[in-house]
Amino acid sequence: MLVLRFLRFLFGYVCFTAKGGFPERFINLCRHNGILLWELRNTDSVITACTDCVGYKKIRPVARKSGMKVRIKRKCGMPFFIERHSRRIGLLIGACFCAAAVMILSTRIWSVDVVGNVRVPSETIIGVFEELGVKKGAAGAKIDIGSTEIAALQKLHELSWLNINISGSAARIEVRETVESPEIDGGDTTPTDIVAARDGQIVIIRPFNGTQEQKIGNPVLKGDLLISGIKENKDLTVSFCKAGGYVVARTSRNISVTQNSRLKVRKAVSQKKSYEIGFLSFSFPLGRSSDNAYGEKSEAVINGVTLPVGITEKTEIIYSDSEVTLTPERVRLLSALNFLDRCCEEFRYLQIESAEIIYDEKTGAFNGEFVCLENIGVEQPMQIEEGAMQ
Repeated sequence: MLVLRFLRFLFGYVCFTAKGGFPERFINLCRHNGILLWELRNTDSVITACTDCVGYKKIRPVARKSGMKVRIKRKCGMPFFIERHSRRIGLLIGACFCAAAVMILSTRIWSVDVVGNVRVPSETIIGVFEELGVKKGAAGAKIDIGSTEIAALQKLHELSWLNINISGSAARIEVRETVESPEIDGGDTTPTDIVAARDGQIVIIRPFNGTQEQKIGNPVLKGDLLISGIKENKDLTVSFCKAGGYVVARTSRNISVTQNSRLKVRKAVSQKKSYEIGFLSFSFPLGRSSDNAYGEKSEAVINGVTLPVGITEKTEIIYSDSEVTLTPERVRLLSALNFLDRCCEEFRYLQIESAEIIYDEKTGAFNGEFVCLENIGVEQPMQIEEGAMQ
């Protein structure tokens, strides 16, 4: 039924009324002459019906023979629509262009989404697939999914598996990241010693491998031997090994931070905005923007479907360099902040036993003396002379 209605609309049809004369004879003559009628109604001796364009051309002689007067009620269908708007060329061209655009866009990719990634950014994955041809505006039917997946997996070493699903105008990339395996010691057996990385007084010494050379309470200087890589065997022979262990010592550290009262600053004095319209993989800038501008992109979404149309708002901040004179209170505040940042970086893995901090009003400097507990043992390759005992 739907196909029949479409065909009637495509070829056109006429709805008419006929009155007077002999209605029964009119209907019989229409049937005898092959005139197709539908939606036929008889109300108070007035016939209402529809027929195709060819049938309406034959209906005049039939109406005269049966004494009926025929009047057109309305004309429907594509031929009459084109005839009615034949002078409006722009409308017809626009309709044809719209139909062609819908047909072409329905075969293109509108959006590319990535799911399943945690460590690898979506922008990195999409960038690799764009190099391989999977991008907005690409023809989905021309993409070789198998070879594209293999090529992308060879470039993305952080992924162990990926799959491309193209449904309509949306491309969905499903990925699975590799599991990071712990680093395994390569079994390096090069003989080493553990020496002091800085001056201090030993508090704890725990040798795991090798021979302990210092005792708790001994003061040591930078470079002194703490744990030797030479160990004595039960048969009174000696062998070389990779020394292991940790040595905690009490050390002293000094930190000094100075803040100048004259400070160079950059102030944001104005901002300039520009816009860019994006359609598939094309972009049309509306105004000029520099490379320093940052953009915020918004895409059109209808019923959860991302359309290939978006607008990017770019904002460029214009700065001005100047020099300001700080008040004593601000000098002290900035000096204290810099001093705290330096302390956080210096003592991240240390334990502070005592601290003495002094602020100099004249120079705007914070000076701190700290006594810390830290592991001062570091590995150092052992110098073995040729012919030494193994």
